[in-house]
Amino acid sequence: MSDIFHEVDEDVRRDKAANLWKRYQTPVIVGAFLVVVATGVYSFYESNRIKAAEGANVRFGAAAALATQGKSAEALAAFEAVVKDAPRGYATLARLRAAEELALSDKAKAVAAFDAIAEDKGVDKLTQQVAKLRAGVILLEQGERQKMADHLGELVIANGPFRYTAQELLGLDALQDSDFDEAERAFKIILNDQEAPHAMRQRAGAFKALLDAARGSSSAATPAPAAPAPAK
Repeated sequence: MSDIFHEVDEDVRRDKAANLWKRYQTPVIVGAFLVVVATGVYSFYESNRIKAAEGANVRFGAAAALATQGKSAEALAAFEAVVKDAPRGYATLARLRAAEELALSDKAKAVAAFDAIAEDKGVDKLTQQVAKLRAGVILLEQGERQKMADHLGELVIANGPFRYTAQELLGLDALQDSDFDEAERAFKIILNDQEAPHAMRQRAGAFKALLDAARGSSSAATPAPAAPAPAK
């Protein structure tokens, strides 16, 4: 008898399994098909992405080699070509390098190129700050003091990686312009900040010494007012 009940139980389980398969076979088959398609699409995408990155890397390296050889015009054209169709990371790097090449021949265009990168919302924050800092350095070299301060002002007040470098540049600009009070203020900010890199605090100390020497020389060069003649 137990064998008969066992066979009946097996038949019932088979019937349930068959019914379940009839009920869910379509979504199961469709789901399996979608998994296969998705896997194929992902593999195709990854393969193309890797090929594009490898191609961009080769082209970027070739453009950098031209820049190293002093072929600035050719390097600029090569970097701009990378910008047009390379993956975003390489395209952004190529924009930075193209702006650097522009700085060798046209400072104004270079500043405009760096500004465009700094204002591009599609570029990561760190790269934006690099572009803003680089534009500030070019403006410093050009003696455009107010424009440089406008570019570096945001970096100074932001708690970012370049705040000390921006502060140092502002101090050097003020020192070069004989604005001793502003230079002293800028260097003291670095000197008094315990979080500032040690090497940068050392430089700020050296600049402060130059500032004091320049201020002393300036005072010595100014003749003291003549003493009033004694009354007769």
